[in-house]
Amino acid sequence: MHTWSIRPIPILILTALTFPSAAAEDKKLPPAAAKEIDFAQDIEPILKNNCHKCHGSNKQKSNFRLDSRETALKGGDIGKPIIIGKSAESPLIKYVAGLDEEVKMPPSGDPLNETQVGLLRAWIDQGLKWPETVAVKAVPKMERATLTGHSDMVTSIVFAPNGSTLVSGGGKSLLYRPGEVKIWDLASGKEKCSLDGHQSTVWAVAVSPDGGTIASGSYNKVVKLWDFQQAKERASLEGHANWVTTVAFSPNGKLLATGSEDTTVKLWEATTGKETATLKGHAATVRSLAFSPDNQLLATGSQDGTIKLWDAASGQERATLKGHGDGIFSVAFSPDGKILASGSADRAIKLWDLATGMERATFNGHTNWVISVAFSPKGNALASGGYDRLIKLWNLASGEEVKTLEGHGSAVWSVAFSPDGKTVASGSQDGTVKLWDVPPIRRTAKF
Repeated sequence: MHTWSIRPIPILILTALTFPSAAAEDKKLPPAAAKEIDFAQDIEPILKNNCHKCHGSNKQKSNFRLDSRETALKGGDIGKPIIIGKSAESPLIKYVAGLDEEVKMPPSGDPLNETQVGLLRAWIDQGLKWPETVAVKAVPKMERATLTGHSDMVTSIVFAPNGSTLVSGGGKSLLYRPGEVKIWDLASGKEKCSLDGHQSTVWAVAVSPDGGTIASGSYNKVVKLWDFQQAKERASLEGHANWVTTVAFSPNGKLLATGSEDTTVKLWEATTGKETATLKGHAATVRSLAFSPDNQLLATGSQDGTIKLWDAASGQERATLKGHGDGIFSVAFSPDGKILASGSADRAIKLWDLATGMERATFNGHTNWVISVAFSPKGNALASGGYDRLIKLWNLASGEEVKTLEGHGSAVWSVAFSPDGKTVASGSQDGTVKLWDVPPIRRTAKF
């Protein structure tokens, strides 16, 4: 297990795909095949068996497709990987030939042999001929909109109860620059207003159940309450000894809970801002918290690798859930209150049976930290966002990954379902908020 008490949260944007390094160029590139290329015989089998799984009609890793001439030339997040007539200079050839230390195509399984690479080279050199009879299956565009306006990273997002507006928090990766809280009109995709007042990065936002109050917590140890309709600051709550990492309202709107780098959780009266309790027990930063739908429990996830359940009324600790191999970034209750989901730096998502306190299931699929998890309003799906820049949708009945959403240029810090369950929003370190259409998720066999 990592020592979370001393490891800072990474701020630098990581680039997953880079162009070949000088060291990789020293490796020998297989020569182009000395023959006239027949697409159906020479090329199509290579693409179908090695490329279409990640870059075909069902999945477009890095927004790149290799199932038509048009999309192949268009490229994706990696740029344009094919230069017609110049296979030796085409990044795609370097990827499949293993000449790039960062990018491997295909990413797993057997690499292409020299003959296959040679055929692809000759194909590119001869003009990338592609029969018109090769049909391209249209892929529904799930990304509906991108909201831009933050100066830097978006750390937290939440839908207002009416579903027509969304609140986001964030700020500069330089922590001592002013933090940002923005309200968005989702019909137009435009920013309605910005709430100014935080002196440093905002790490968490929440909206009260009645939609009247916004809470925001920042790096300068302060929690602010804002009047949603008037977009004015109502109160400033001080008491934490370090930066505020997470905030949440109870479903009945009576309590506000806040978690901090100081390892504590504080409870406040939501209407007056009066502190009512300080919960101690975690050994490291409290990264996430959530109230149960019946207002009885408060769940907290910490970088100490544990999840704690507290009596929301008395503040007494009820249970500690252990099972993750690293710090906890996110916790969320299912709508019926029977299951708790957790996302961790160990790259796993776990589901916990709250009646027994036992682990019910583990979802694996992210290749880096799972930073945020959220249940759909019907409780049949779970969304997760990670440091791998991906959003994943999971069928809770079958435990299967339904869809991977790609489009962000950096870590996904927050995901949320709209009140009607038809939209997933994601906030990223790349400074954007994206809105995605949710595909139908059927209830199948249970765990």
